[in-house]
Amino acid sequence: MGVCLAAYDEPATVEEVLSKACWKNAMEVEMQSIRENKTWVVTDLPPKQKAIGLKWVFKVKKDPNRKIVKHKARLVAKVYAQRHGVDYDEVFALVARIETVQVMLALAAQSGWEVHHMDVKSVFLNGDLTETVYVQQPPGFSLGNASKVLKLNKTLYGLKEAPRA
Repeated sequence: MGVCLAAYDEPATVEEVLSKACWKNAMEVEMQSIRENKTWVVTDLPPKQKAIGLKWVFKVKKDPNRKIVKHKARLVAKVYAQRHGVDYDEVFALVARIETVQVMLALAAQSGWEVHHMDVKSVFLNGDLTETVYVQQPPGFSLGNASKVLKLNKTLYGLKEAPRA
């Protein structure tokens, strides 16, 4: 894996990263996940609708020796623009009850099963969206006509309804 030695710090803006291959690749990986999940469609913004802004969040992942192992870019919605009752109705996250976890661990112990930690890659991009939400095009990426917006089919990180979906 190639390491981008010029980017030890996490950048704050897209302008800082567009010239650096390691960050541009991280952004492409995120955009590929979004495309594969059919997260949005490019469309015109209907009258009296507002498109929520998007921003990039950048993280440098390091090993215990502080060596850079990965550059991660996440596209997130600017949640402060969402209004309760207009852009979303309910906010809650589904979580497993502790009793369920305890039963599963007891069954694993009794049956001699191995227990592994699991992380779902791009988990929020898999949630179906029931509300109609429009977002602006991602900074640094042109998805056709610049006057178009994106109508979300799936949730994005940062949306108030993402944990529920």
